[in-house]
Amino acid sequence: MKQSSRITEILSGYDKKTIINADYSKLSLHQAKLLTQNGVQDQAIKRVYETGISIDGIESLDLDDAIWVEKNANGYSVFVHISDITEAVPVYTPLDVEALKRTTSIYRGEWVINMFPPELSQNLLSLNENGEKLTLSIRIDLDNDAEIKDFCIYESIFKNKKRHDYESFMDVFSNPEMEDHEIFQLMYEIARKRRYIRTREWANMNFDESDRQLYIWPNREKEHFSRKKIPSIIIEEYMILANICSAILCVRNKYDSIFRLHNSTDEKAYYYACAWRHAGLALMNYSHFTSPIRRYADTVIHRVLKWVHLRQESWVYSQQEIFDIAEHINVSRTVIDILGRDADNELKWKKIVSKLKHKNGEDLNTSHFTKNIRDTVWAGKKIPQIIVEEIRNDLENGEKANWAWAIGVLLVWKSEALKQTLKKVLLQDKKFTSKSILSLLSVTKVLNTDEEFLFQIEEKEEWSQLSISVQYKQQELFHPLYLNYWKYEKNEAIGKLRNKAVKKIVEHFCWK
Repeated sequence: MKQSSRITEILSGYDKKTIINADYSKLSLHQAKLLTQNGVQDQAIKRVYETGISIDGIESLDLDDAIWVEKNANGYSVFVHISDITEAVPVYTPLDVEALKRTTSIYRGEWVINMFPPELSQNLLSLNENGEKLTLSIRIDLDNDAEIKDFCIYESIFKNKKRHDYESFMDVFSNPEMEDHEIFQLMYEIARKRRYIRTREWANMNFDESDRQLYIWPNREKEHFSRKKIPSIIIEEYMILANICSAILCVRNKYDSIFRLHNSTDEKAYYYACAWRHAGLALMNYSHFTSPIRRYADTVIHRVLKWVHLRQESWVYSQQEIFDIAEHINVSRTVIDILGRDADNELKWKKIVSKLKHKNGEDLNTSHFTKNIRDTVWAGKKIPQIIVEEIRNDLENGEKANWAWAIGVLLVWKSEALKQTLKKVLLQDKKFTSKSILSLLSVTKVLNTDEEFLFQIEEKEEWSQLSISVQYKQQELFHPLYLNYWKYEKNEAIGKLRNKAVKKIVEHFCWK
């Protein structure tokens, strides 16, 4: 039987759908406010003062890493400086619990939801230009071929001399007259050698495990792609290098920590509590250390390396807690991918509806996007919320035009919001007569090219008895309904039977 841990208690009853939510808990916001007002209480015995530069997309606001290099007689020294998040956010405090639940910052084309509130991720904890921030640093000594000779991790205070975007980096890289030109050339020299080593080891060069958000605004992407490539390679290689070293430290010292695994080239990478190979990067040990503002896995290894390795305190996490955190992150990543695609789809449809309204005026009906809805339903995709609202408005207003196919499709489709609206409109408000509803269902197809209708509805009259039978996808939906109409006028009897049939159909698909 699986043991429970503090993690399972924290996540008990947690709805993963709230991951993609911009609202932070009140307690976490209160803690963030206190940190902003009072600053971080540094408990380090010693910090080394360091300087360097950051390289990010021009629109990036959460800067959690920076770099510097030196050339010496025996090779090179690479310095990677990472924001010391865990000094500001102790384990299991409200901010930490909030980050654990979210597991990552979410970057989707035109929007971002930060793992930590923006006042921290974009200000207090971000390595912004000219500010002095607490960092964890790794110095990696390389030989002349850029092979790792030695490395060490230490606590530091870092000043970002210059916050470079890809354009400004390339301006210095390309101009011998500019300060830091030789350093930037040296950065690329080291990165190319590291890239050659990874190529020689049969690493997948398209497998970017630095997990940096290398964004360029869409209208600049083609124009500046080649200028983006060099700084991107530098950052990717240096982040991977630092992640390798952090993993080696944990393995060498047998620390309980979280590792990044990739079993084979046709699988996704995932997190686990034990070290094993990363096939995509052709490595035996790998972890995520370089993005603690954006990834919870990185905060875990920061705590292990800072509190256990450097400060020699007691263990931060039990092995069971590490297992539970890794499992939670893996599941959350899948949820985020799904919810992110849904959000992208919503954004696309908002643009479609906006264009349609601009072209046709504010009053839209299904005729304006019938093909789009048919294609969405046929492909088994979720109908966007903005279209759901347009349809609900039409339904509640009793709009009958162009609904011959749509009412039946939406009745059997997987949108609870639409189903409950249909139930209310068709049964309670009676915006449509039972005769018109059955007529609409009788001509329901998903696509115009479908050979069969979804519903077959047959009315019969024998002697003084009326009957209605309903088939859905050529299967009997319920037993035929009968009514002896000698007690009623014939039209009244037919109306009662149709009402009964509609009620059974709607309640069958909208049972809640």
